[in-house]
Amino acid sequence: MTSSETICQFVDTIIDEYSITKKKIRVDFFKYFQSEEIDRKSINDYATNHIHQVTEVLEEIDGALDGDEILSEAYAHFKKPELREFKSLLDRFVEDVEKYKDSKRITRRKKQKTPDQLVKGLHLCEEPVIIEGKKYIPVPKEEIIGAKSIYLFNVQTKDLLFLSGNSLTCKGAKILGYDEKPSGLKKAKKIAETLDRVLESQSYNCQTIFQLFPNKSRPVPRTVSPNFMLLRVLD
Repeated sequence: MTSSETICQFVDTIIDEYSITKKKIRVDFFKYFQSEEIDRKSINDYATNHIHQVTEVLEEIDGALDGDEILSEAYAHFKKPELREFKSLLDRFVEDVEKYKDSKRITRRKKQKTPDQLVKGLHLCEEPVIIEGKKYIPVPKEEIIGAKSIYLFNVQTKDLLFLSGNSLTCKGAKILGYDEKPSGLKKAKKIAETLDRVLESQSYNCQTIFQLFPNKSRPVPRTVSPNFMLLRVLD
């Protein structure tokens, strides 16, 4: 006897027992499958070719509960509460078949990308810059991954870009995961003073500091220019 035939015989026994005794059957079908060591092929075969025998009984019970004349007569030896219990028993069986089938599914792990691979397409300015006699060293772009807030500074246009979200990630030349509402772009006038304030900011007030900078906040660019330098990362 195959494993799928074993399941058929088991569920037939359960149905027959309840039909005769009409007593609640306390059985964990998932644990039954485990105890019988039902393999992936067998549970898939049962779910594909045999479970309809149970779902057809369920449809009949549903019809009887809904008042179908023929089905109500066919199940007249059951009281309504007994029919509902019968339905609950078979529903649990069908659910556990699917649950067990899912547990046997072959899953292939996706290869985890390194931070360097994740930011590979993000071309940022990675050379130190001298502004008003002060040297600013960019933060390695890999540190963006999983950060909560970041500041980027455009060394050509003097634009300051602030992004904040639940967890920032990279895709190509884009930084994803940020909330556009509190994020934005501003032109820095007192450049060194502005950058120093950014470098001194803490995670709890980095958004407030950005809002207080002069010039109106502008929409976040869709892609990041290679002229942007990663100035500050806040977790």
